[in-house]
Amino acid sequence: MIFFNLIYSFFKSNKSIVIIYLLATFLDSIITLLSVFTLVPVIQFMTAGEPSQINGFLSYYFDFLSFLDIEFTLINSILIFISMTILSSITSIFLYYMSRVNGYAILYKLRSRAIYKFYGQGLSFINSYSFGIIQNTFEKEMGKVADAAFSVLNLISVIFYTLLMISFSIQLSQTMTLIVIISFIFIAFVTSLIGSKISSLSSLTVSTSNILSNELYNPLLNAKNVLAFARTKWAFKTHESAFNKHIRAALKSQTLAFVLPEFFKTSTILVSIIALFYSLSQGEQLSLLIATLAVFIRMTPKLSIFTSAYAIIREALPSIVQYDKLFPNVKNREDIEKRIFFNGLHSSIVLKNVAFSYAERKDVLSNINLNIDKNSFVSFVGHSGSGKTTCADIIMGLYSASSGSVLIDDCALEKIDLTSYLDLVGYVQQDTILLAGSVRDNLLWANPKANVDDMWESLRLVSIDSFIKSLPSGLDTLVGERGVSLSGGQKQRIALALALVRKPEILILDEVTSALDYESETIIRQSLESLAHRLTIISITHRPSMAKYSDVLYVFDKGVIVESGTYKELIQNKKTFLNKIDEKL
Repeated sequence: MIFFNLIYSFFKSNKSIVIIYLLATFLDSIITLLSVFTLVPVIQFMTAGEPSQINGFLSYYFDFLSFLDIEFTLINSILIFISMTILSSITSIFLYYMSRVNGYAILYKLRSRAIYKFYGQGLSFINSYSFGIIQNTFEKEMGKVADAAFSVLNLISVIFYTLLMISFSIQLSQTMTLIVIISFIFIAFVTSLIGSKISSLSSLTVSTSNILSNELYNPLLNAKNVLAFARTKWAFKTHESAFNKHIRAALKSQTLAFVLPEFFKTSTILVSIIALFYSLSQGEQLSLLIATLAVFIRMTPKLSIFTSAYAIIREALPSIVQYDKLFPNVKNREDIEKRIFFNGLHSSIVLKNVAFSYAERKDVLSNINLNIDKNSFVSFVGHSGSGKTTCADIIMGLYSASSGSVLIDDCALEKIDLTSYLDLVGYVQQDTILLAGSVRDNLLWANPKANVDDMWESLRLVSIDSFIKSLPSGLDTLVGERGVSLSGGQKQRIALALALVRKPEILILDEVTSALDYESETIIRQSLESLAHRLTIISITHRPSMAKYSDVLYVFDKGVIVESGTYKELIQNKKTFLNKIDEKL
């Protein structure tokens, strides 16, 4: 059902190209049939002189020639056959082109749906899968699903083609046609038995492919650590082991999938030859039997496509299951359309009795109650792992609270259109990653509507405009892959500029100064002080000193808020948890 739902969804959204493909199939089948049909008189001329026996479809052929006033001769018969053969090649090329159009359209449909579902399920779901599995699904398994979906179109095409050709061959030789059909049915039964074995082997192939992807890409994504710990040999060995296991599984399933069409093709040729000799021994006309054989020879590649399509579908079943598991239909479109458009924060953000747990870790947050007024400067302070970042992620809607409620201007966050909400949120995380490209490219990525003045203003607010202006290329200065051309402080200030160029109403900063030198930290702290009360700021930090100018501090420990108040109130009371944090730093 999963598979057929995907196919139905594709057919529904791509009716025109599917219909053109089916019409091309019909046209190709008719022209191919006619090319074989026009071969019969040629064979009869060559084997027995001018045809004396006119039966079945041939009578229509002669009537058509008379209507066109074309003399029935060997030369004319050969010219007509050659013309139909050339036309058959042209229609086959058009059919192939339309098959590729549909194939790419199916792949695009699957990928675009997957991207939409991937981002739409939130961080909880995304973080529950390793990057290797996600990468492997996009790179390999999705291609198998697309091939399987397109194979359904192939099956429809081949079935139609086969029925048409058999309807013609039975007019030429009933005996030979019946022998071949009965044999085909038996061969198809044997093929189906092999198909179940392909699915089980393919399941192992998908599993080992996921592992291989993990073992390849995880070390590559952490190349600096691999080099620093001198673990290059380890990275090589783990990939080698995973690769060998995957190849052993893949070779078995892929070879067996290749065996099916080869077995079918060889069997059909042998059966057709045997049927020819048997029918000839029964006294049937040689020219008609040769024409019947020509029909089956033209059918053999199509029937091989049929068995290939069947093998592809069986091999893709585990990939289809993984695709649906990663990108399920979890959101009701009607619910999404009913969500409220967010046009700005008017009063406050309130969390009431919010709790949150990961699948593998319970009670990350418990009984969180807080109030953030519009244009206030609030800090979440606490040790690493205390729950402050998770709390900010819930405020952004990246995670959904396990219980409790998040209210934006007294409206539940789940009732608000998340895209319109996040359009007015600026977010800077601890591990800043810039796009490969220029400073301008990065600023435009953050806000495609930003003009040059907006860009310079955002850079000025974080005191890096003078530095950018001093560079020969200015805004067009390349930052390098992931921002490697910049120092840590410069990269972090540009990241903050990306958040500000969006002209947000809510600014969320996650440990933005934790890895910076004193000078860079001072610059960013001064930038925040200048922005205070112009927009709503939520700063996450483990350094109490970074929260000095906040209106309110919420101190987190082990997933709960242990105290709140102004920095002055909490730091002056020597018994507060904030003082204990300060003493340890």
